[in-house]
Amino acid sequence: MNICSNTNVLYSTCFSPITRHFQLQSALILTLLVFSSSVGFTRESVTPLLSGFDQERVAATYPPTDDKTLGELAKLLYRLRSVDPTKLQSMASQNANESESGAARSISVGDAALLTGTIKSLQLVPIPKELTEFLEFKQLHVLTVQIKDGKAIKVITFPLPKSAKAGDRVEGAGVVLQVKQSPNNASSITSAILCKRVRWLPKVSPITGWQLLRDQGVDISLLADLGTRNRQKLLSEDGDAFYAMMAAASDLEQSKHAVPEPRKIAPVALLQGSSELTGQWIQMNLETVLVTRISVMEPRRQAELGSDHYYQIDAVGDLGNVIVQIERSADAPGPPATFNHRYPVSVVTRSLPVFLEKQIQQQEGGDAVISELKTQIQIDGFFFRLWSYETDFMAQHGGGDQFGPLVIAASIRNKQPDSTDPTGVNLIGSVAACAVILGIFVIWAWQRRTDSLDRAVRDRKKEKEAESLRIP
Repeated sequence: MNICSNTNVLYSTCFSPITRHFQLQSALILTLLVFSSSVGFTRESVTPLLSGFDQERVAATYPPTDDKTLGELAKLLYRLRSVDPTKLQSMASQNANESESGAARSISVGDAALLTGTIKSLQLVPIPKELTEFLEFKQLHVLTVQIKDGKAIKVITFPLPKSAKAGDRVEGAGVVLQVKQSPNNASSITSAILCKRVRWLPKVSPITGWQLLRDQGVDISLLADLGTRNRQKLLSEDGDAFYAMMAAASDLEQSKHAVPEPRKIAPVALLQGSSELTGQWIQMNLETVLVTRISVMEPRRQAELGSDHYYQIDAVGDLGNVIVQIERSADAPGPPATFNHRYPVSVVTRSLPVFLEKQIQQQEGGDAVISELKTQIQIDGFFFRLWSYETDFMAQHGGGDQFGPLVIAASIRNKQPDSTDPTGVNLIGSVAACAVILGIFVIWAWQRRTDSLDRAVRDRKKEKEAESLRIP
């Protein structure tokens, strides 16, 4: 504003109106160029987003030399947790681009920075006990990460899954804690960074599904605590894993790359060992009940999924020789809710296979949002977790919300047998006549053998008695 005011005064006293017009226009263009250049040369600092922390206080947290500085580092991580991860990633990416172009100033403590590298070592550090209740976490993970050019930096973050180890890759964005001069003193380099979460990409995994998802770029650390929310409704904490896994599953199917055989599994196995099966690559045979198209409203989620909608398939799976009983809630006494033959399974997918689209089109006559559809399918996909939802059946039985497996499908195949049989229609009369004669013979034979088979029937009944799975 001062520059413009001084310029206007100068031109109004020294030049004619026409000359003054062109000189003002040139000065304005020059001022805009200088302003835009200064904006491009400015690094993005995270400190304005960290309540109570300025650059000096951030710098004082590292390296932690006693409980006081360690506590300050833990508090800083707590504050960083409230920063929007999308904004932090954008700030760090802008800083990285400017560094590559050589336009920005030297990196400073408090700046946003990207992280990509391989873990060399890991160490869990407990925070001061008096802070655990306030901060709601007990430990920090200190990683030594090898980045490009063989350099290593320290990364402080929330604890990674227990199976994380040296050789695994990590990616993320965070705030610079410490900088050092490069060996040639040409520039400063980051030597320590604080990240509230890093994407964990294990080098190898004993779980096939995790390896497939890792190869599709999914942050496997998102899967580590899914099981802790079993039998709860879908929560905001599930969002990152939910959309990342659905996008990866769809891309896996479209890539046509060879994938290992999935583990054939029944619903009862997911009910009994769900926590250990999170992210597992599985195959199930199901019968569809309802297909619903669900809109995705958030632009960020649309970008992650690669679509503005996905589909939920409500289905049922065979329980085999198992009866599932779900106990009523404490304030609703009575017999448990019982599932004798089939159990509900939910499937989500970014897009429907052609055969399901055709069946919905034929049945509904349009692009229906909700379609009641009964057909046999086989799915290959990733088990997400047990999730809960309201149903009339459970409400009638006082058992609270229904819960069941939620599976993210990569492939859906048609397993409905072809029932079209014109020849069979023509033979109905002949078959009926034969059935009458055969029925007379069967009744006669049955009467003769009833007494001798009674004991065998009782023995077999004991052997085939259904196993009962009671779920509190």
